[in-house]
Amino acid sequence: MRILLLSVLATALVTGSAPTVVAKIKLSPLAAPCATAAGGGFVWVSEYGRPYLLRIDPKTNRVLGRTTIGTGSCGLGYGAGSLWVEDTNSNTVSRVSTRTHRRLKAIPVGLAPYDATFAFGSAWTTPHVDGLLERIDPARNKVVARWPVPGAIGVVAAFGSVWAAGQNGVVRVDPASGKVVATIPVDGGAAWTAASNEAVWVTSPTGLVRIDPQTNAVAATVTLPTGNAGDPDVIAGKVWVPIITRNLVAIVEPASNTVSRTVKVGVGPFVVTNVDGQAWVPSWKGTDIWRLRP
Repeated sequence: MRILLLSVLATALVTGSAPTVVAKIKLSPLAAPCATAAGGGFVWVSEYGRPYLLRIDPKTNRVLGRTTIGTGSCGLGYGAGSLWVEDTNSNTVSRVSTRTHRRLKAIPVGLAPYDATFAFGSAWTTPHVDGLLERIDPARNKVVARWPVPGAIGVVAAFGSVWAAGQNGVVRVDPASGKVVATIPVDGGAAWTAASNEAVWVTSPTGLVRIDPQTNAVAATVTLPTGNAGDPDVIAGKVWVPIITRNLVAIVEPASNTVSRTVKVGVGPFVVTNVDGQAWVPSWKGTDIWRLRP
């Protein structure tokens, strides 16, 4: 049975101390920083506005260098000694070495990849226009498998599976067999993804949807503050959801399926990333990266 749980007011319940801003890292006005990932001792930031991947020293919060990649870049993951960055406008995934800081390969993928991650020995991406989940073999630097996911957007790896969100809901793929083990309908479609110890979480027009990996069904829907929800992550056991048009992050308590707090951040936050227990939140519509301690 589907259970719909709605918080009465998204900002009504506030528990615990507020997150602390550790740093605000300034960038070029043209950068449009989109997403972050940790790898090789650095934090890497994709620039949507310019064809660069930035390398930041997390000890000093200083930008140490930049690598030329494709255009319109955002989602990225770390694995096999490399960053894997989806270049939305170039229709490629850029592979960047954490050792040499150079782009090793621009891997052709489907049209308009929207997200990327690395898990189960492979890179994964979601060409939105083609409506696909694609798997990239790092030994060959090429796409080796595809699954249909109409209107594909977000992808996350959890519970021994890869979960891809799209206009019909969420497709769960077993990376060992390559089989689709479940297709989970989500009202209004599914967009961006995250995973906690208890569940897979996807944003949708109705809020933040909680999927039970045991039943492969929607278990709850959490009402979020009004505004366009971006790509969330789980930090200190809570789901941090950026609300792009409100310049804030909504923090969701999995125990109660409610928003416990909202936190003001920079302009147009699109992606929240957990880096060593802290939230890194680039200002996609601004000129800085916010680093917060829960």
